[in-house]
Amino acid sequence: MEHLSFCLVCGGNHISKELSCKDFVASTEAFDLHRCADCSFLFTNPRPSVQEIGPYYQSDRYVSHAGSKDGFSFVYKVYDLVRDYSIGRKIKLIKSFHSSGDIMDLGCGLGYFLNALHKDGSFRPVGVDVSEDAVNYVRENFGLTVKGETELDAFAPKSFDVITQWHVLEHVHALNERMQQLKRLLKKDGTLFIAVPNSNSWDAKHYGAYWDGYDVPRHLYHFNKKSFGLLMQNHGFRIVQTRAMVFDAPYISMRSEVHKGGSAAFLRGAASGILSTMNAWVSGNYSSLLFVVKNIL
Repeated sequence: MEHLSFCLVCGGNHISKELSCKDFVASTEAFDLHRCADCSFLFTNPRPSVQEIGPYYQSDRYVSHAGSKDGFSFVYKVYDLVRDYSIGRKIKLIKSFHSSGDIMDLGCGLGYFLNALHKDGSFRPVGVDVSEDAVNYVRENFGLTVKGETELDAFAPKSFDVITQWHVLEHVHALNERMQQLKRLLKKDGTLFIAVPNSNSWDAKHYGAYWDGYDVPRHLYHFNKKSFGLLMQNHGFRIVQTRAMVFDAPYISMRSEVHKGGSAAFLRGAASGILSTMNAWVSGNYSSLLFVVKNIL
């Protein structure tokens, strides 16, 4: 296990335990979350190392790399339906910044978004993923260009107009190194689209240790607007838009209810998701946030 003695965002060492969460997906182990008093960054600590993390993804209950035929509940089927609708919204948003160009989907998973980009025809898409199984799946099922994460440094500098990371950055062990890679690969006028769970959301506070957005130990970091903004600033980026991932609140709330146990998880989760979204209309703290990010220089 790796133990962090300082904050990866601000470098401060005023960190302390705030919460203990259970791995509801793979191991049932408990993991602690520590908060940086200087910048509010929340992170899993200690955490499995790169060499140790693999088994925590090996579960049929881990949705992010589960195909649509592998759903084990109504919640998983809802995930597939919402994913397909959301893909269209994502492409529309990207086109409001870039009508065409080279795009990398970093953390492409099973390639549904990548394939939609290919079918749209406006962009030249490349996928990258840490999972060898995911890379092979996309190549075999869609015939698209996909690279392993270890090949990131092989891309030429300033290769991409757009780089997307949909719920990926919270999984990356070498956080600052990843930001440096993004800086190197993005064109001067390029755009990052980064979606992450928001630990300051109403549903995060409501569910506490049961909140599915923590998803320990796979989620190493639990961003809020302040900590994410500081991370971007540290690496020469600025946030130009912050948008809601509108379907995440009910979905995450449903799964959080499943973690808590009891009956009517779907209904209770849907109600909580609605309450969280209504609260966010005022606070801006949606369950998940999509940050649109540009180079400062």
